[in-house]
Amino acid sequence: MSLLRSIARRLALTKFGQKSLTKPDGLSILKQKPDTRVYVGLVLTAMSFLIGLPALAFLSYLSVKLSKPMTIAVGGPVVILLVHIMFGVGVYLAGQNYAANVLQWATKRFLKKYA
Repeated sequence: MSLLRSIARRLALTKFGQKSLTKPDGLSILKQKPDTRVYVGLVLTAMSFLIGLPALAFLSYLSVKLSKPMTIAVGGPVVILLVHIMFGVGVYLAGQNYAANVLQWATKRFLKKYA
């Protein structure tokens, strides 16, 4: 318990801690209608899940059918990389505003409880 209090005291001295304490309560951003950027991010995130596994299965099929193992050896990591980039961009677009507000809200609750 003393470790949490120590962390809370140090956090309360930072600019972020001060800003979190002075910000009004609530997560009002969750009550607002999401803009187009959020929807694009959610679509990209969903597409990354829907594309990844079928693309790897297709590359595996081609590799076996054509008897060329380099198809999956080279294409597999490329597909995985592209899917991860798509997922990362989707999360960035969908959650950028929300992440900052939720982090400030959680920091304020933590500081009120332990500081």
